[in-house]
Amino acid sequence: MADLRVENPATTETYLKALAECGVKLPLNVGAELGVIYDAEGRDVITIDVNNERADSEVETIALWIVLAVNTCGGFRAEAQR
Repeated sequence: MADLRVENPATTETYLKALAECGVKLPLNVGAELGVIYDAEGRDVITIDVNNERADSEVETIALWIVLAVNTCGGFRAEAQR
């Protein structure tokens, strides 16, 4: 397996710029379709468990944690869903 090298972004702005260069605009959101994460412009970014090997509740939890982590690194505050 090849090494994955990622430069450690020193600032939130650098992090946001690096994601933008990959075509991702924050904040991320979990879509209505189970396990699909979208960017702020509605473009899909990632799908969790494409092989349907996990329980739906696990997929939902994993997606929410990924969204929380990425958005927090991007300077967004976590908010409870109502």
